[in-house]
Amino acid sequence: MATSAVVTGAGRGIGLAFARRLADAGHRVVLTDIDGDSARRAAADIGRGAIGLAQDVRDVASHREVAAEAAELGSVAVWVNNAGILLAGSSWEHGDDQLTAILDVNIRGVMAGSAAAVRAMGSDGGAILNVASISALMPVPGLALYAATKAAVLSFTTSLQGDLHHAGLPIRARALCPDVVGTAMVADRAHDPGAALLFSGPRPLAEDDVAAAGLALLESRQLFRVVPRWRGALVRSLDVTPSVGLSILGGIRRVGDRRQRRG
Repeated sequence: MATSAVVTGAGRGIGLAFARRLADAGHRVVLTDIDGDSARRAAADIGRGAIGLAQDVRDVASHREVAAEAAELGSVAVWVNNAGILLAGSSWEHGDDQLTAILDVNIRGVMAGSAAAVRAMGSDGGAILNVASISALMPVPGLALYAATKAAVLSFTTSLQGDLHHAGLPIRARALCPDVVGTAMVADRAHDPGAALLFSGPRPLAEDDVAAAGLALLESRQLFRVVPRWRGALVRSLDVTPSVGLSILGGIRRVGDRRQRRG
């Protein structure tokens, strides 16, 4: 039986890497992006029956429309809620439109996409992957709004899995929490002082490596996974004494400041 997969925010970056791997696995892939032309170019490049659609994930009804398109290609087996935006700077300095946008894209988009996926998969089962961030597990000065939305994604996903268990639906819900990834979204913040923490650590992760880890997570019993795993252990150690953790993060942020100035 033919199967389909949906990836939001797939015109470039991690989303495109997910789409390629899902096509390699034999799924007919629906790539969506707010930039419809980008989604269509990416789909044409992947080939193998992939299609690209314009989608603003803030539009709740649009997820149901995407699900209907995917069902035309085959039974919906995988849905990756990847679309997201990043804001940097002091949390009180963001404008009203920015606050609304990051909540709507990063949280509403994931919730609406997950709901559409569950309805499309139903008793046939499938897997939902919500892309969160390592920032969901720690304080991230300079990226407070982003971190808060990703914490919401993680909490929503683990609770969603509980709802699915209770309903007896054979659908797996997982959250991926990668460290900094070498995407255009991150590169665009190279000279933004609020984003200093993004540039304070090791070399950013490769997009394809993150996609591979996400799809491996879908086959595991883990509800969420930090990539790389050793960073997860480090982050949890900061939770033991939050005040000390914030002091350490202040020093790490200064490292990022220096790297930004040199860059």
